[in-house]
Amino acid sequence: MAKAKNKDKGPPKGRRYISTAETIGYIMFDAADKVRINPDTEWTDRILNISKRMQALTLPITSTWDVVNDVFVAAFIEKTRTRWGKFKPYLVLYPIFGFPFTLLVFTLPYLFWQTDSEFLPKILVSAGLGMFNELTGTIFQTARMGMCANITPNPDERIALITKAKFMSFGSSLPGQIFKVLRDIISRSTKHSALQVNANLRSLFTIMGVATFVLTAAMSLYYAIVTRERVFDARSASAENKPPSIKESLVALKNNRPLLLFLLSQVLDGINIGGQKSLYVNSILNFANFGTVYGLPGGLISNPSYFWVPALRQRFSSKALWIASENITKPIQVGIYFFGMIRTKTAAPGNGFKRMYAHLWPMVFAYMIDDMVAMTLYGTKRVIPEEIRNEMIDYGEWKNGFRGEAMVGMMRGLPGKIAGNFGRILTETVLALIGFQTGENYLKQTEKTADSIFALATIVPALTGCIGLIPKFFYNIDQKTRTVMYAELAERRSAAFAAAKFDEPQA
Repeated sequence: MAKAKNKDKGPPKGRRYISTAETIGYIMFDAADKVRINPDTEWTDRILNISKRMQALTLPITSTWDVVNDVFVAAFIEKTRTRWGKFKPYLVLYPIFGFPFTLLVFTLPYLFWQTDSEFLPKILVSAGLGMFNELTGTIFQTARMGMCANITPNPDERIALITKAKFMSFGSSLPGQIFKVLRDIISRSTKHSALQVNANLRSLFTIMGVATFVLTAAMSLYYAIVTRERVFDARSASAENKPPSIKESLVALKNNRPLLLFLLSQVLDGINIGGQKSLYVNSILNFANFGTVYGLPGGLISNPSYFWVPALRQRFSSKALWIASENITKPIQVGIYFFGMIRTKTAAPGNGFKRMYAHLWPMVFAYMIDDMVAMTLYGTKRVIPEEIRNEMIDYGEWKNGFRGEAMVGMMRGLPGKIAGNFGRILTETVLALIGFQTGENYLKQTEKTADSIFALATIVPALTGCIGLIPKFFYNIDQKTRTVMYAELAERRSAAFAAAKFDEPQA
């Protein structure tokens, strides 16, 4: 940093810092999450053909690694100090080095085609690649969160940027929609055998998965190059610029009540069993564009919902908006379960099941109601959780004197990840016990198995997810606390910059 031209000035709260190039870069960077086609459950179950029993057995190992690498990555990044900042180097390196490993992941079905669903070499290679990708993904996501939290010291500018990015990312779903259309054309074909259909899906996943990675890498790299970190706490502005020790970071986490409540909520949310909507859509309805069709009316509401985010945020606390946006449709999901379990006189075409959930159009209308209600708070759900994350980092700086973005980011997801992995292990075990079929039998589930899949997609997660509501009610950053916190942080940062003879953050 250069020496001060205006030594008496710090970073004023009302000033705008973010350039047009950075705004465009942030919008592209945020949209990149939705552009990329990633391997999913259908990839593992149908194309790679790994049995649910083996997935349940390997999950404890990969989940343990998932937790361990989070801790070490956060501690390592927290100590990073370079001329480009703490997070920028990792954002630049990830798109470059991620390509060969992405290519290797999509090559696996070609290497192990038509092998048994419990073929050990295939399972070991798949698990090993998954663990490595988890490591690189953790590095990228930690750097992503830290950079986005530090792009501006003005919280109003930050939430405006988040809102703008979420609102303008609607086109980012186009590759996913194209993929789903092509998937349905291939999967619903009656001219080819099950083996040939799976081979065609393998090619589709590989081509679009690699192509969209290249696109998202370019978008992310542009953002990494044009952006800069502007938020520095008092310790960072000091002559020593000494990073906090692991012990200091852990003590600071203990003093961060909003974070602790958030973590407890994540743990309780993660324990639920279910969340198998995509499995129901792909293996029972065999129609990946199900969400696109029922989401058409809701799509007319989703983008306008961003316009009332500022008004809602002025009137309600982050806590109230957080609770409402994440739970507004739970009662409807319970109703969808009972509607779907109604026995019909005629069997659904394609699978012969006589439950309503197997009939496409009645379920389209049921989910359409659910989606329209959810879309009224779609903008809120997309913006508020990200701002809560940033608030927790700022709260930690307010209470402890340093920011600790990487450790907060790690702890923000770690307990929920542990609980979520436990829930995934339970879910995969349940799917194995109910006789879920993989590979060429993916579309040939029994009606008893289908009943269980539908329950895991609707009523089970709706009910078990309610327990995560409890800690949210005790989140303690209300309107008054937020105002006092940012006023004091602005004064503290100003004093730190003046004492260190640094310029204020530049646009």
